[in-house]
Amino acid sequence: MILDIVLIIAGMFLLIKGADYLIEGSVGFSKRIGVSELFTGLTLVAFGTSAPELFVSISAALNGSAGIALGNVIGSNITNIALILGLSLMIKKSTIPKSTLYYEIPFVILISLTLLFMLLDGNSALSIYDGFILLTYLIIFIAYMYNMAKNDKSIQEQLLEEIQEVKIKTMSWNKIIFLVLLGIVMLAIGGEISVRGASHFAKTLGLTETLIGVTIIAIGTSLPELVTSIIAAKKGTNDILIGNLVGSNAFNILVVLGITASIHPVIPDRSVIFDAYYMVGVIFLTELFLLRKREAGFWKGLILFLSYLSYIIINLRLG
Repeated sequence: MILDIVLIIAGMFLLIKGADYLIEGSVGFSKRIGVSELFTGLTLVAFGTSAPELFVSISAALNGSAGIALGNVIGSNITNIALILGLSLMIKKSTIPKSTLYYEIPFVILISLTLLFMLLDGNSALSIYDGFILLTYLIIFIAYMYNMAKNDKSIQEQLLEEIQEVKIKTMSWNKIIFLVLLGIVMLAIGGEISVRGASHFAKTLGLTETLIGVTIIAIGTSLPELVTSIIAAKKGTNDILIGNLVGSNAFNILVVLGITASIHPVIPDRSVIFDAYYMVGVIFLTELFLLRKREAGFWKGLILFLSYLSYIIINLRLG
């Protein structure tokens, strides 16, 4: 059991560092070939931040641990909104951008409902056909984000700031190739050993892999967002954070599950219908919170945080 915990922790470390290296190398590559920073921010950086969930989910699906694959995405999305956003609002009150409230959150509600209906129709499983549908949604989402960012200076500034934080100057091709390959290898190894550790850990304790996926693995792959939320709350930039969390939820469903299901059908070891309903409920609750005044503070954050604790308690009972 101790070895399983060590594998999970080591896997999470490799996933997080691997994503950093992949982003660094990818941004360096985009600068070498002259791709716009706006496009880079919307695609490479966004994809890189979802890389831990992606590699965990693909590894889990291919190893017959689909409960971890599906639980990781749904659990990460609930963690992003209920735990991370809840904590950040408790630390600092925030005003929400109009685009997030009127376009991005409704879009995430739409794709979350789509995922729920897919799971209801497939008896908690996702088929290859479902994966292709999610990837089609992804193309629409990227097109929308590109057009919006192109016409919104504040979003452009945010994306450029994210790229500049990577601290990239002109790189040699050798360094770019090294960083990209290193990042991919670390992500692959991290995904493999974390899934193996989590799967064996679940079996040792008599738990379902899905439970481990929606709790331990989901929190582990959301650690970068959790750290970012605390920093953003202290700096008073929660409005940017909320947009990032919502975008992360969209990419988790569309990129992670879209690619994973397209490669291999995702059939979990227990029903995730309740989890999917909860995911939709949490994002819908967030929209209701923000719809009236476009702002939220301690009490609304506390309700979200308590909803996360309730989710974990209910899942422990479900097994």
